[in-house]
Amino acid sequence: MMSNLFKIAIIIFPGTNCHEESFRAIKNVGLEPEFFRWNDDYKKLAKFDGYFIAGGFSYEDRVRSGAIAGRDPLMNIIKEQAKAGKPVIGICNGAQILVESGLIPGLVELSSINEYHLGAGLAWNNHGYLNIWTRIKNESAPGRCAFNNFAAGHHFALPIAHGEGRWVVPQDLLKQFQQNGQTVFRYCDENGEEKEEYPINPNGAMYNLAGVCNEAGNVLALMPHPERTKDGLVIFESMKKYLEEKTINKVQLTNNLQIPSSSARPNSKPITNYQKPGNALEILVDLIITDNEAQTLQTALVGLGYNNVKVKRFTHWEVETSDQSSEFIAELIKSGELLNTNKEIPYINQNLKLKTKSHNLLVRYKDDFVGQGKRSTLVNRLGFKQIKSIKQGVLWQLECSDSDWQKILASNILANPYSQDKFLYD
Repeated sequence: MMSNLFKIAIIIFPGTNCHEESFRAIKNVGLEPEFFRWNDDYKKLAKFDGYFIAGGFSYEDRVRSGAIAGRDPLMNIIKEQAKAGKPVIGICNGAQILVESGLIPGLVELSSINEYHLGAGLAWNNHGYLNIWTRIKNESAPGRCAFNNFAAGHHFALPIAHGEGRWVVPQDLLKQFQQNGQTVFRYCDENGEEKEEYPINPNGAMYNLAGVCNEAGNVLALMPHPERTKDGLVIFESMKKYLEEKTINKVQLTNNLQIPSSSARPNSKPITNYQKPGNALEILVDLIITDNEAQTLQTALVGLGYNNVKVKRFTHWEVETSDQSSEFIAELIKSGELLNTNKEIPYINQNLKLKTKSHNLLVRYKDDFVGQGKRSTLVNRLGFKQIKSIKQGVLWQLECSDSDWQKILASNILANPYSQDKFLYD
């Protein structure tokens, strides 16, 4: 009877688009799936036996993939249930949400055992957006986590479809992962061998990481899509077996996360001030139509309790060039590579006056593939040989109190310190 089956909540945020195939995969292994939308009553989540955070583009990947959904108050309930030992899996965007929520890797502070901290990043792929097949291998002992109860070394083909899936983890934390068996799934070739080159390692992830579990083993963040292929059902069969054994043995798992050593604590590197190189053009691009990304961030901040905040966003370009003449600048803008003049306005070399009482943060990806790509196009295709380098970033301007600004910075919602650099901007 369906009523006797384990109930799995498939979490749907605005922009989730993999929920139907997720539903089928869960049902095909004899579990009872149910859609749970972000705007439903969170208290209902406690009735479920497990949780599936489906893939897609939650909030259109605004700010960065998983940043908004990962901080939704709904995730606090998921954290409570995960602490009780219930299985939680996030696929693709779901993995990004788990990482941004701090459930993966699951770092906690001694002073607040319930408070999870950002401890890893899923950065831009080094080969751009990918929609291809890849292979992953079970690296850990069978049953190390709730989702790998099959032979170690077993490998199988799965599709991937993401732009930000490259695992970035501090080396000391990666070592801890390896020692604890948390590097559950890794990209491999058809013989099960891990190799760094593309497309075996499709996105450039360190240590060929495809899926990482928490210390307790009941939470998994996985970038490839097992719900889209029959071979991937072993992951959901493992989830079912985990629930069955937990029930039969009447085991109530408790939180056995290891408190991280000082070397594995959250990134607390001081924020430096932005300094424009002397041979560079600085271009701030303002969107003159409604900026949905800025509005989404503002709404999310209000939902987190920051009621008196106003958000504005600019695209920031730093163009190192031997020619800074007005003619060169006009041709650069006219090329359309750095902005669309039908809906955006450029301000050159800080001609834009930022609001004097605002707090400003410039955010850039550590591996700036966008800037590299723009330079390649401008130099090699459009003949702008004067350009030495291009760096792309986002300048966030927040009007809020000083105390709220410090809390917002500490939340890491504006930037992931493992995949991005951030600079105070005056």
